[in-house]
Amino acid sequence: MTSSDNYIHLWQMKNNNFDKRMEINFTDLEQGFGGVFVQFISSTRSNNDNDDNENDKTHKNNNNNNNTDLPTVSSKKQPFGGHRNPDNIVFVFEASYCMANKLLGVALSDGTLRLINGRGVCVSILQLPGCQSHLTSFTWDKTGQRLASCVATGHLILWRIEFHQNEVRPCCVAVLEGGHTRGRPLYGAKYCGDEEEMILTWGVDGKLCLWDSHSQDQIHKPLDTLISRPEYPLYAVDITKNDNDDVVHSCSDEDNSNNNVKNNKLISRIAIAGGRDGGVLGVPFYIYDIFNTHSDHEKKS
Repeated sequence: MTSSDNYIHLWQMKNNNFDKRMEINFTDLEQGFGGVFVQFISSTRSNNDNDDNENDKTHKNNNNNNNTDLPTVSSKKQPFGGHRNPDNIVFVFEASYCMANKLLGVALSDGTLRLINGRGVCVSILQLPGCQSHLTSFTWDKTGQRLASCVATGHLILWRIEFHQNEVRPCCVAVLEGGHTRGRPLYGAKYCGDEEEMILTWGVDGKLCLWDSHSQDQIHKPLDTLISRPEYPLYAVDITKNDNDDVVHSCSDEDNSNNNVKNNKLISRIAIAGGRDGGVLGVPFYIYDIFNTHSDHEKKS
């Protein structure tokens, strides 16, 4: 799966080559069908065939029966990019497929997050009333029943996804703010913990914040700010859980002066990448260890 401007391209690997099988075009919601239009591409068409080949199909009519019940969301507002985007193109910022519920989620520049099933039908639109900022990213939990969307304003929105027969119903459960600098965009989020009871967020302000993923209503403060480096914007973060009994030799600032080294059980590692000094060598990244100290609830990196 790849993206370009307002398109998602789905590919199939065949004989060590990738064949494009589907294109999904995202438009203004007022175009109907959830603003999602699909073109299925025949695997037998040659590179010289025209895009309107008779073997291609779009789901403008028959396949969009499910879209008739989608809520009407007005998108008449200042286009993302202002005068730089005179055609008000709905840009794709993030796309992720969930294996648990078989839905493709796409975060878009018009502030909506659209859920699409395997036939290319938009089955749900997630958008907060009054939200006038674009989405930068989003993430699923492992069950496919929760997701978190990142807003360019620095907010994180937690959603619950309910499935009722043929309907997909989103419900906003929490709006998280206060951890990141207001008005500065988040670049991503990731569920973590044994039961995904926590969620990490990162952004252009150089902060890595830890939140309760089961939060409800309005939250104004994270559980903790793990990293805060304003000169080092965070572009990407990943976390791995350590299932072994590895021991980390570490010391706190107080113990360091006394050369008192402690042995602590490693819980996980976090890799972060970002900064402004990438140059020709690429973007630098750092790896942080998270380990248990004497208190089970205290974690240091």
